[in-house]
Amino acid sequence: MLGISISGHRQYFSGINQKSKIMGTLRSFLFLILLLPLFSCDELEELLEEEFDVEVSFTRFITVDIQPESSPEEAVNFAESAVINLTTAPEIDDITDDRTQLQSIKIHRIRYFYKDVEGNENAVVAAEFLIPLIITAPDRFDTPQVNLAEADGNNTLYTIDGNFTNINGLLNNLTGFSTIELQYVGSVSDNPIEFTVDVTIDATLTAKIEI
Repeated sequence: MLGISISGHRQYFSGINQKSKIMGTLRSFLFLILLLPLFSCDELEELLEEEFDVEVSFTRFITVDIQPESSPEEAVNFAESAVINLTTAPEIDDITDDRTQLQSIKIHRIRYFYKDVEGNENAVVAAEFLIPLIITAPDRFDTPQVNLAEADGNNTLYTIDGNFTNINGLLNNLTGFSTIELQYVGSVSDNPIEFTVDVTIDATLTAKIEI
């Protein structure tokens, strides 16, 4: 998991003792009271809110189970998926409360590897990840064809640094998309085969906190 990265004026107070913090807060509060008549409602609301970014990672496990067919060399199609709640991540559990509003999310990459491979050692997977924010036009991210047994044995990590511009644009307002479905669709060349895709989405979450 990636750590929390928070930017904002709260960082300026590190290293100051507790008494200084209290006095500084009181002075700031009194200063704001004196300035209240000078601000409109919108300006005051903006003044009392601050945005910060948090680096987050969402990990899911997608299992594909291909049963025996009439011929072990027969290719078999599959379609599996996992649901990701974009408002829930360990990195933000300690900083979200009634005063925090999640604003947007920006996806950077998809990381994945194959594990728990059992079955036909000749099985080669050809698949892609889909994120269907728009059902009729899902965003597609191709993956290379690999022998599953070899990929598992070598602990190979794959990374997709694709073009996430369209998805990030749609996710700009989390009110409309608080969850996404990550689909894994493709085929295997030989059967039977069972494997798990350990997939992680790395992203930056922007939140707004009322001071």
